[in-house]
Amino acid sequence: MRRVNEGAQWLTSAHVMIVAGKGGVGSSTVAAAAALAAARDGADVLFIAVDGRPGMGALLGGREISDRDETMQRVDGGGRIRARSIPADQAFGDYLELKGVGGILRRAASAASLPMIAAATPGLEHLLVLGKIKELEKDGAADLIVVDAPPAGHAAPFIRSASGLSDVVKSGPVLDQAQEVSEMLADPDRCRALLVALPEETPITELIELAADLGDDLGLGLLPLVVNACWPDRAGLDKSPAMAARSHKVKLTESAKAALESAAEFGRSRLTQQREQIERLTAVRDEEVIALPRIASPRLDRDDLSSLADALVADGGGRDDG
Repeated sequence: MRRVNEGAQWLTSAHVMIVAGKGGVGSSTVAAAAALAAARDGADVLFIAVDGRPGMGALLGGREISDRDETMQRVDGGGRIRARSIPADQAFGDYLELKGVGGILRRAASAASLPMIAAATPGLEHLLVLGKIKELEKDGAADLIVVDAPPAGHAAPFIRSASGLSDVVKSGPVLDQAQEVSEMLADPDRCRALLVALPEETPITELIELAADLGDDLGLGLLPLVVNACWPDRAGLDKSPAMAARSHKVKLTESAKAALESAAEFGRSRLTQQREQIERLTAVRDEEVIALPRIASPRLDRDDLSSLADALVADGGGRDDG
């Protein structure tokens, strides 16, 4: 039986976790941290890179992610992380196979027909990928399927593809697939979303809009909202450099005082902005909020990912009101 850590329980409250956020907020990294945290808790995790972002395989502990299901790492605690991408043409071929279309004809149809069909049916490629994820979930392919969704500008159309096609396609296999995907998205035991932002005005605004679109309007269950790359509180910032120097019996030059005061003012400004934005988020959303630490590194490594996984479950998904 899989060991359950109380702080990590929310991670596996559904079979599929769709992780999304505005481009540049670190949603892919948060998705990887969630996969690692769940695997540490003993889960068999399948990480699906929809856009196939380079470097994610190495961050997860394995080779570059491809369209083949490959183990990235086995984790202390009994879990493991597997990863794969789902190209739309492969999903189309799998869908044809599911519908009983034979091998050679299926390969020819998936290669030649998809661009033409997709051009005439907006949202079809997204639906095919979601349909494949739905089949993986239905087959019990993993304890948790973590979906690294496209950035926020494309995340809503990606997730909404099923409902959109249900509105325009009145019969046939596309409608069947759209309805089955919609059923998965509407069932919080099967699928939920983890939305990510930075503690800045525009990303928080987009997170609020995305949460309203997917959670309130579409009815997709939402996990805690993640505010990524938060600066740590530093009590010493309230002291002037001159005061801090005197308390430590250090003599500063005027230029050093000016440089330190400029840095302190920058830090105070960032923390004030951060508190304001988290308060703005908690004022309009009822979901719990998790603040992840800012990691000052030009390129995250596996130790950094481990730190983020720790922080993701440290408070059990408890609300942070700034």
